[in-house]
Amino acid sequence: MRVLKKNYLKDQSGSTSVMFAIAVPAILGSVIFMTEVGLWRAKKADLQASADMAALAGAIEFAKTENKSVSKRAAFADAKDNHFDPVLGNLATHIPPVSGGYTDKEAVQVTIKQELPTFLSKMFLKKPMEATVSAVAKVSGESVKACVLTLAPTGTGISVGGTVNLVTEGCGLHSNSTAEPAFDVWGAVEIRAACASSSGQTRIAGSKPKIFSDCPEPLSNKAPVVDPYAHIDVPPGIEHETCQSPTTTGNGNNQVMTFPDPAGGVVKICDGQIDIRNNIELEPGTYVFDGTELDFRNDGFIAGDDVTLIFMNDAGINNVNGGNGFDLSAPDSGDYAGIAMYADRNTMSGEEWKFAGNADMSILGALYLPTIDLEYAGGAGTNATECTQLIAYRVEFVGNSGFRNNCDPVGTEDMFGPGASRVVLVE
Repeated sequence: MRVLKKNYLKDQSGSTSVMFAIAVPAILGSVIFMTEVGLWRAKKADLQASADMAALAGAIEFAKTENKSVSKRAAFADAKDNHFDPVLGNLATHIPPVSGGYTDKEAVQVTIKQELPTFLSKMFLKKPMEATVSAVAKVSGESVKACVLTLAPTGTGISVGGTVNLVTEGCGLHSNSTAEPAFDVWGAVEIRAACASSSGQTRIAGSKPKIFSDCPEPLSNKAPVVDPYAHIDVPPGIEHETCQSPTTTGNGNNQVMTFPDPAGGVVKICDGQIDIRNNIELEPGTYVFDGTELDFRNDGFIAGDDVTLIFMNDAGINNVNGGNGFDLSAPDSGDYAGIAMYADRNTMSGEEWKFAGNADMSILGALYLPTIDLEYAGGAGTNATECTQLIAYRVEFVGNSGFRNNCDPVGTEDMFGPGASRVVLVE
């Protein structure tokens, strides 16, 4: 009996089976738990993709409408169409984001918190597993160079109607007005431009093609474009300068008018009215017309290189049409670099000018008329000057007009308007 007991105690042939039986539940539990961890990671990756796509959807809608409520609804709908289950969690959309590096930007942040599926692990967990993911999509506007800008804050800033062919090569048109419409096109108008935009409503209608190379469509409700020449003023001390007058010799077709030579500086002309006949050649410099009307007759032309014309105290320009007008180029340096004409913002309020019916008018530089309502037709088609900037209070295009943006050698200030919006995932 002792021998049997002793041998029994020495026999270990079944111990492995016992240990294995004890270990199996732990092994299976570990395998299942690791499988769940992998499943959680996959689910979290799915949720992150949902947050990314929802942020992009919200940002795209915000770029179109700038309406936060509509954008938030778009983000929620997109997430729900993917892996977000509102029964198992919640989604928060913030415009602008409340955390991260884009809290002061035009951006959309989507944060999703959702319960993860549990199987064996729920036997050990005191509360459900949750995953929190976040994504930020930024709205960035592509800017394009502008060559036409109107500064009026109300009313229609740019209007184009009738039979008009308006071409702005490589540049856009913008109205700073917040009106509806702020930019209005109707009738048999054909437009080819980089972009058409306004700070109010841009209404483009009419029967002929409208082609915008840098915008998928006309843009509305955009931020005002910065006036690049807001710092410009009349020459200091001009009120104390001596008034001078042009001299005239001959009559009729033989008339020759000579303006005083500023010798690269400034000359002030105070005649009440000057009849512009034939071709007048200006020497380089700045010509200030103080209360003076330039009344164009027949084929009268004012021409000059490195010239700036400044108008103050209700000076004006009349009867620019048909075969008369300007052939000017602005200086490329100095106080008035890039400016061919400037109407003094302090003494020229409420004026209306007409540059109409002149396809050969050539102005190389900026027409800066911040308080002038301008009716404009000039530099049309292949005759468009290589660089013309037009900044006025309001502009109505009444005939074929052309603008080009090859301004680098002229000395003008760059003027940037809105272009197509891009949406980029940044966080």
